[in-house]
Amino acid sequence: MKNRARNPRSRPGRRSGAPRRDPLIGVEVDVKIADIGARGDGLAETTAIGGKSVLVYVDGVLPGDEVRVKLRQKRGDGYGAEVVAVQKRPKDHAAAKCSHYDQCGGCSLQHLPDEDYRIWKRHRAVQAVMRAGISDAGAAENMVAALETSPPASRRRADFSVICTQDGVFVGFTERFSHHIVNVSDCAVLLPAIVDFRNQCQAFLESLPRETVAIIRNVVVNAADNGLDVMIGATHEPNLDLRQGLAELADHVDLARLAWKVGDHAAEPVAQRRTPEVRFADVPVFVPSGGFLQATKQGETALTNAIASALSRIPARQVIDLFCGIGSFTFPLALTGDRRRVMAVEGDIAAVRAMQYAVGRASAPIEVVHRDLFRQPLDAEALKDADVVVFDPPRAGALAQCEILANFGPEWILAVSCNPATFARDMRLLRNGGYELQQVVPVDQFLWSPHLEMFAVLRRTLPAAA
Repeated sequence: MKNRARNPRSRPGRRSGAPRRDPLIGVEVDVKIADIGARGDGLAETTAIGGKSVLVYVDGVLPGDEVRVKLRQKRGDGYGAEVVAVQKRPKDHAAAKCSHYDQCGGCSLQHLPDEDYRIWKRHRAVQAVMRAGISDAGAAENMVAALETSPPASRRRADFSVICTQDGVFVGFTERFSHHIVNVSDCAVLLPAIVDFRNQCQAFLESLPRETVAIIRNVVVNAADNGLDVMIGATHEPNLDLRQGLAELADHVDLARLAWKVGDHAAEPVAQRRTPEVRFADVPVFVPSGGFLQATKQGETALTNAIASALSRIPARQVIDLFCGIGSFTFPLALTGDRRRVMAVEGDIAAVRAMQYAVGRASAPIEVVHRDLFRQPLDAEALKDADVVVFDPPRAGALAQCEILANFGPEWILAVSCNPATFARDMRLLRNGGYELQQVVPVDQFLWSPHLEMFAVLRRTLPAAA
């Protein structure tokens, strides 16, 4: 046996014991809910050992509720908790819109009365503006427009988790405070066609051997303009019997396409009755399997209208559309109102190919560029001829690109964000570079959840770097 060098400062023979259990976990305390937090849960305070005040996050409550809660787990600088008894409820809770609301983690705010919900959601945008550096609460309030809200039963994309256990097959969303999957046989936010497919998909999976279902991890559904586009994520390729069953399922429910995806490999169509497509500015664009669409058609329209309204006041001829996806904003930018030349930049190669094909068919004044903007943001040279930059990044935001835009960006920036936290960070960076934040439009595509889309208009007031 080879001799191994020992650390002379180590203490041989000493084993590390199990980590100490937090003494507050499992403790019941009485709290009064002070506010609704950024994740949609109630905020309260309790006293930890040593007299220090700590935050408690409570699900399904309203400000003013007095409840007895049980601390369940450490969460950041506080504790997540569940209600064990309601002591006082000064305001009635709204009735749940969905039979799964008590369990499903997809929605967290159905108990909030409608007007309170709208006020809270818009206030999230005001808070994000203030975190961006607008310290005057009145100025931030005046900057934020009225909330644009999508109606119930309008969500056109869903990512269902799938698990097979001794208790059966589960196709749905994660339960609150756990990794368990809730079978969502009805849903108040999804399009009825997606819910109907989910139910038929579950019935199909229940007819299969358990070992076959066990390889399936999720089912992604997009509602294209000409039918549902379904992509099944799995750990292994389907066998011949499963392929035949999937083709029969696709035919029975009239899917536009059903594809199978293993790990990071490209999705493979199993059955395709027609190519899924959506229309932007009346241009048909093919949707890649599992591709990104704005969550609701109404939300997409609200954002497109906000961009068009801003551009009506801006004399722009050359526009750069960053993180363009398959062109939900690109085609309206180029083909509605004053015609403009648009450079559309996207990192997903499937989206780029779909865009290039659509641009060719429409003969649109659009140049499509494949580029990873997280690793290779556009530089000063690429930005120099732009009149306006539009960007709509994922939830992580556009930090690297905003660092360059702050120094070398054009006079106008139109920003879309699906995360108030990264929105505030990116807006602060642009403001520090000489931009003025002029207007913010909050768009609620994720009804009864804490998620919020935001559109912002910025104009440079200080010269760009030389």
